[in-house]
Amino acid sequence: MSDPFTSNKPSCSTNSPDCSTRIALSTASLYQAGYQQALTDFAVADLLRQINNYSDASFDAVWVVLKTSETEILAACLIQTLTANLTGDLLATYLNSVRHPPLDAFTPLTKLHLPTPTSDLPASFPEVEIPRFLYGDRLCWKTQNDTTDWGIVIGRFYSFAPHRCHWHWCYLIWLDPDSPSAAWVKADIAWEDDLEPLETEPAL
Repeated sequence: MSDPFTSNKPSCSTNSPDCSTRIALSTASLYQAGYQQALTDFAVADLLRQINNYSDASFDAVWVVLKTSETEILAACLIQTLTANLTGDLLATYLNSVRHPPLDAFTPLTKLHLPTPTSDLPASFPEVEIPRFLYGDRLCWKTQNDTTDWGIVIGRFYSFAPHRCHWHWCYLIWLDPDSPSAAWVKADIAWEDDLEPLETEPAL
């Protein structure tokens, strides 16, 4: 069997800008196809569709006009909640159904009652993950654009992060005078995942 990645390569010089662009697009397409297949194989695509179309007395996805990012966050929160509440009984039931079909003894997920996510301080506090950044670190906000804010860490605190469904480090950043937002604000806060070290001076 031929290698699908080598057999489908464009027959052109890799020194050609057009050829390099086609190869990059082909690689991106393969990656995207694999990503979508993984979502389907692990039922994440079904979960996303279910959230987008869900409706009962407490929640109506159409009425609240869910954004794509909100749907993804809800799916991640549900998966994290399930992960945190796995039990041996649940795993044993599903493993038995996998090893011994038909699934007549299968316990459907609709009977699985997950606890409501809590924003209570973790019982392990202060034994939590070590913060990535220290006081005095120069950081900037992650962004896909050329323009971003940057500054120096002057404080941090541990707080419940709704977008992660659990507690996370948040930082107080004193903005550099040349930072775009410094014209109207002196300091801002950001979650750890939204920050990265400032390696070079941002372009003005």
